[in-house]
Amino acid sequence: MNRKNVQILSFTRRTVILGGIQLTAISALLGRLYYLQFIKSELYKVQAEDNRINVQLSPPERGVILDRKGAKLVDNQPFYRIVIERGIKDDSLFSLERLATILALPADKTKQLRTQLSQLQPSRALTIKEPITRDEMAIIEFHAPSLPGVGIEAGQVRHYPLGEDAAHLLGYVGAPDAAETEADALLKTPGFKVGKAGAEKLLEDRLRGRAGMRQFEVNAHGLLLRELAREPSIKGEAVHLTIDDELQRFSAERLGEESGSIVVMDVNNGDILTMVAMPAYDSNLFSGGISNNYWKELNDNPKNPLMNKSISGQYPPGSTFKMMVGLAGLEAGIIAPDSSVFCPGHFFLGTHMFKCWKQGGHGSVDLVGALAGSCDTFFYSTAQALGIEAIAKMARKFGLGVPPGLGLTGEKSGLIPSPEWKIKNYKDAWRTGDSINAGIGQGYVLSTPLQLAVMTARIANGGIAVSPNLIMHKERLGEFPEIDVSPDNLAIIQKGMEAVCNQPSGTAYAQRINDEDFLMAGKTGTSQVRRIIQQGVDQSRLPWLDRHHALFVGYAPIEAPKYAISVLVEHGGGGASAAAPIARDVLQKVQEIYS
Repeated sequence: MNRKNVQILSFTRRTVILGGIQLTAISALLGRLYYLQFIKSELYKVQAEDNRINVQLSPPERGVILDRKGAKLVDNQPFYRIVIERGIKDDSLFSLERLATILALPADKTKQLRTQLSQLQPSRALTIKEPITRDEMAIIEFHAPSLPGVGIEAGQVRHYPLGEDAAHLLGYVGAPDAAETEADALLKTPGFKVGKAGAEKLLEDRLRGRAGMRQFEVNAHGLLLRELAREPSIKGEAVHLTIDDELQRFSAERLGEESGSIVVMDVNNGDILTMVAMPAYDSNLFSGGISNNYWKELNDNPKNPLMNKSISGQYPPGSTFKMMVGLAGLEAGIIAPDSSVFCPGHFFLGTHMFKCWKQGGHGSVDLVGALAGSCDTFFYSTAQALGIEAIAKMARKFGLGVPPGLGLTGEKSGLIPSPEWKIKNYKDAWRTGDSINAGIGQGYVLSTPLQLAVMTARIANGGIAVSPNLIMHKERLGEFPEIDVSPDNLAIIQKGMEAVCNQPSGTAYAQRINDEDFLMAGKTGTSQVRRIIQQGVDQSRLPWLDRHHALFVGYAPIEAPKYAISVLVEHGGGGASAAAPIARDVLQKVQEIYS
């Protein structure tokens, strides 16, 4: 083969190889185009639509909270906030630095905002400060030309007309935490608030409402071009509580500067008419974000204004527990209505002496007389004969030692002890002395003011196991079970409570209601904070933290009970002197309101 033919053959082979490579490449390209345009067309169509359409949620207006008669306990008020929107030309960080100088924002706050802004998606806004004053609004408007992306938005802030008077009951709103925002996209909206305590948290699902939606067409840079669709938000519900606005204010004012609690409850349906815990915080300040100084002030206060004492405070019930011991004794046949015990001012268990509060003693007393005069010796004797199991069983029937079920965060169960409980917690056996201490509501026994109100309501209504309720219902009567106790025995306990307030020998006789239509029954209580060996110590001379807690439980009117009350005054000294006068005034007030 000559040289020319060899060259032609070599060229032809190269042409075939190159052509084959080109054909393979073209085939791969066509295959990829087919895959993208036909096989994956739906996926990329959706993604392209997502890039073109921007959906924004419209926060709903939070529902108001009303009292039982329609008065506003919580509503919304307009306010303004400063926001920065992150645009295409990202000069938002520049604006933030300018704002930090103009508003004198703290360095740590500015650093936090800088981080949040850098992570913000285009066309989204970041709240810089809320609420703002009129002066701050004027300053921002003056500097507006040099603050690209900065705007002032109108919003709403929660308003609590009762302020501290109902702070623990109503709670407050605050920014959602990370876990909450992951569960609901609405909560990522700048400035959105959720219930953090009290009724605000309890009713969150009803108060929040439903978010609206706005659809916008955006370009490749995320710039809004036009609005495509709009769905309005739906305002949260208006919820009626069982609380009486007027009585709540009065009760808070009556408790005044004391540290303690007042709970008033309808004995027939369990509605809570007032629940005051003092001292408290101002929910209005929490809604707008509190300062570090205010938070420190609340935390450092020895009277613990951050705790809802009505449901979270656990205290020895003292002599208010004696009704449970007396009723358990009657039910077990350990005592009879006419059984008497001689009180010389003390009670011996072996060589150990348990003192009665009254020096010289009460002499010979029956159950009614022992309740009226709050004779410790009578109940020492009864508790020794009964044992803790019978006492505990009766206490639980009347709501002690079990969760009240109101639904508020922080509810405590109190403590009605048992031999098993003591072994588990103290690695020690239950002793007779423990039962004797429990007989006067001391030792290991603990209760909350709400539980004491429940106990009193169940005594007052003749043994119907009402449960506490905070949300208005059309009908709750008749839905509660009867407590398995003898009506005759319960009547003896009621008679003893009547004597406390209306017989000269009663410990609250000086604090009685004199109006024949409004007469009250009750029981004073004084629970020891520290053991005081010497009798007759003047509590007012002791340091505040060493004084006894003062308690009173009661109900009114006597003839047809409607309202039960529990009053606790922390370190108040004595139930008769500190708690009973408050209970008298509040019970008279609620009867006047609804007479």
